[in-house]
Amino acid sequence: MKKIAIIKKKEVLLGLLALFFLGIGFFSYNPIVAKKSLEKVADIENYPEDNLGEATLVSSNNIETENILEENESVEEETEFFLEEKMKRDNTYSENLEVYEKILENSSISSDQKTIAQNEISNITNEKKSIDSAESLIKIKGFEDVVIFKSNNGVSVIVKSDVLLAEQVAQIQNIIEKEFQIDSQNITITNK
Repeated sequence: MKKIAIIKKKEVLLGLLALFFLGIGFFSYNPIVAKKSLEKVADIENYPEDNLGEATLVSSNNIETENILEENESVEEETEFFLEEKMKRDNTYSENLEVYEKILENSSISSDQKTIAQNEISNITNEKKSIDSAESLIKIKGFEDVVIFKSNNGVSVIVKSDVLLAEQVAQIQNIIEKEFQIDSQNITITNK
């Protein structure tokens, strides 16, 4: 009997503690106090109801944001320039190769003309390899982007750089001279 009384006392004590905590929680929550604390966090009463739920930019540094956007647009334009110029150049090579391949396929063309067409195909292929190699070597020297054009008069190189130092020009010139077997007076190097 004594054990049963002890168990009942414990159960009653736990029940009273639970009721006590519930009572504290119930009485400590006051809707008026809760509303005032929410109003301090967000001024609900002075805020138009039609704007509730909308996100509002509280603070920003518009000048920095605009500068970053302008820099990004400038970088994108420069990148587009190099991509577009490479595509134009590659399209020209592809069109020329196509013409010479059609000459090779044409049965009414003389063997001398076919030999010339085959030599031109070989020249274009070698020129493309030289350009690819030179562009890769120039990028290794620290330039972000480069485009090279080969003409009968020489080689033009455009690198993505704010400033070209004399030693950088010399490095690029050296690469072009070796890859194209061309004299330095026939090389034009510019930056963009």
